Amino acid sequence: MIRICTSLSENFEVSLWGRAKSVASIVPQSYVQKRFQFLLNKGPLFYLFFNLRIFCKLIFSSFDIIHAVDLDTLPAAYFACKLKGKKLVYDSHEYFTEVPELIERPIKRAIWLRIEAYLLPKVSNAITVSQGIADAYKEKYNVGFEVIRNCPVSFELASKKNEVKYLLYQGALNKGRGLEATIEAMQDLPIILYIAGNGDIKKELQSLVLQLKLEDKVIFLGELNPIKLRDYTLGAFAGINVADNLGLSYYLSLNNKFFDYIQCGIPAITMPFPEYKRMETEYQCGYLAVAEPNEIKKAVNLLLSDTELYGLLRKNCLIARQIRTWENEEKSLLKFYANLT
Repeated sequence: MIRICTSLSENFEVSLWGRAKSVASIVPQSYVQKRFQFLLNKGPLFYLFFNLRIFCKLIFSSFDIIHAVDLDTLPAAYFACKLKGKKLVYDSHEYFTEVPELIERPIKRAIWLRIEAYLLPKVSNAITVSQGIADAYKEKYNVGFEVIRNCPVSFELASKKNEVKYLLYQGALNKGRGLEATIEAMQDLPIILYIAGNGDIKKELQSLVLQLKLEDKVIFLGELNPIKLRDYTLGAFAGINVADNLGLSYYLSLNNKFFDYIQCGIPAITMPFPEYKRMETEYQCGYLAVAEPNEIKKAVNLLLSDTELYGLLRKNCLIARQIRTWENEEKSLLKFYANLT
């Protein structure tokens, strides 16, 4: 949301509202930021109280447009806009009702499906991160979504050489991200794996590393600030971006890290889901592999041994990084906002 809010703040007075997840201070930006604390932070009651509180705040606030991010913020935003006669933008960063956390909880999923079925057909202005998700919503609800991809802001690329050759995974440490398979693949690979991020399964992953005696080959970096994360990415041999097909949200995804690897000029080992296959067909800047230890191992060994292929992929990353930038996506965002209905 930082990129979207920064871009919109050039033409609008922007206020970003969200939940206070920790006591960490808010990094100053070019827009107003508000964080709300709740006694509950998960479960059905949290979402109910969250939407009620945000709705009440909105009713007594002055605004022209609400930009609601994902389905869990849409009820408050929709009814506030309806009551005050204001414009609503729905921003779907994922296929919410198809995330693994809901697929494994059919009762909760049924509730969110009812909410989705009631609200989405009433939305006139919507954006999402991939063409696959846009097509799925169009087919299901006949609602058109503009595609605004999660590309990074461009920067001048400086060469960086490290004495230690390593792979890098950046992002959340959650179920279905292919991390277990990647760690298992490291048993027979002559390279180190850095894992940057935190999440629900971090302790399980650390236990797996200990069990496989890979403490010297798999290093957990924790959650890094953006500057340090970029520094690690620039020095990586290749990025890891494999996931299990745990639902349409994963299957139709086009995540941030895919473009972050490209912007840093490094090839990535990526799952062969539709959006990534489309990108690889267009740019050929990575290698497609399913989230299985042997497949990941084969992909890494190929990149290590075939220097001609690796050089080609890096060269293609340098081409793709000029195109897949936030500066280009921003044009679509601002045009979308200029034509709101």
